[in-house]
Amino acid sequence: MYPAVTLPVTNEYGYFEIRLESIGGLGANLCGKMLGELGALYLSLNSLSFSSYGSEKRGSPVKSYIRWSPASHPLRINSPVLQPHVLGIFHEGLIGTYPVLDGISADTKIVLNTPLSCDEAAEKYNIFTGTLYCLDALSIAMESRSRINMVMLGAYIEVAHAVTVDTVMNNLKAMFGERKAHLLPINREAIERGMACVRDHRA
Repeated sequence: MYPAVTLPVTNEYGYFEIRLESIGGLGANLCGKMLGELGALYLSLNSLSFSSYGSEKRGSPVKSYIRWSPASHPLRINSPVLQPHVLGIFHEGLIGTYPVLDGISADTKIVLNTPLSCDEAAEKYNIFTGTLYCLDALSIAMESRSRINMVMLGAYIEVAHAVTVDTVMNNLKAMFGERKAHLLPINREAIERGMACVRDHRA
């Protein structure tokens, strides 16, 4: 049994909410499922995760929603996350094409996959609300021979301040088992590099 964590912030319903904006093929759906499992199985929280798709094909828009609440506080809403505490954008090309920045506020932590610096990205995409974290998840994934979703997962757990990398690795081991055990060191490197890269940010 894992000890319950204290959520860093909650909304008026007592929920901590995450929204992932992506395109098919980058692994946002799996990333959302992992965050949902982490909450329920390893953080002793009530947890809910689900995704929506433009169409089930590579390159189409994908949204993944995650809600956490204390174990004593039931989750009674299963609608899409409109005002996220953490907003993950897997592909910067979505900005301006789709309303991926809708619902952000001063309390939102925005994690953007881009080779741009935080100042450059804020200027280019008019992101002047919330706290912006930028990392080149594609380059990190290629260098570590992992996937973008593992890098982005590391970034999310870093900005959420709720999960340790060892806890994430326990979840990965449980999900993939022995059949993909050889990928665990690769994925750990990607997660740790994702965590490290978002420590520089623009408030």
